Amino acid sequence: MKKIVLIVCVLLFCGCSAKYPQTAHLDIMMPSQTAEVYSNSAVFVHGFDSRETPEVVLYNIKKDQTVRVPGAEAPLVVVVDRLTAGLKEQGLSFEREAPVRIDLEIKELKATVTKSKTMYTCEAVIQIILKASNGQSSIRKKYNRQDEQKSVSRPKIGKIENMLNTQLAEIITEMLSDRDLRDLINEK
Repeated sequence: MKKIVLIVCVLLFCGCSAKYPQTAHLDIMMPSQTAEVYSNSAVFVHGFDSRETPEVVLYNIKKDQTVRVPGAEAPLVVVVDRLTAGLKEQGLSFEREAPVRIDLEIKELKATVTKSKTMYTCEAVIQIILKASNGQSSIRKKYNRQDEQKSVSRPKIGKIENMLNTQLAEIITEMLSDRDLRDLINEK
């Protein structure tokens, strides 16, 4: 009898605990780059992640412990991959010894979920710095995005991923259409 009561209690308490995702999936959907912007140009793209902590989603809800959710794939890999794919569609080739070098730095990329008395708030913040050089010329651009959504229930991971993916797509699209970057790459 004691075993049955113990099993029922364990099942009851396990069923009541909040479930959190194990990973967050960054899958940036980019529009195709139909216009060929570059010809006979090569670049080298490099990046580094300088965020203080590696999580992509942070649940910081009162009375619960802080839950840190990493990306299923390193955010830097996803961002560099999407940027290079877009640049390739625009006509660039990639070589390690190319005269044009593009360095990406992820300074911040995180969605934080908090709870007040009645509302959940999800704030997504992204900051990426692009540095590009071609010989003696160079540029430095900072791309920032921030979004906040409130709800009465804890936001689902799909909604949080969508916030981050949308912001990343906007940033990469802005990089791909940046006039200063295009001029620098086309400099001979």
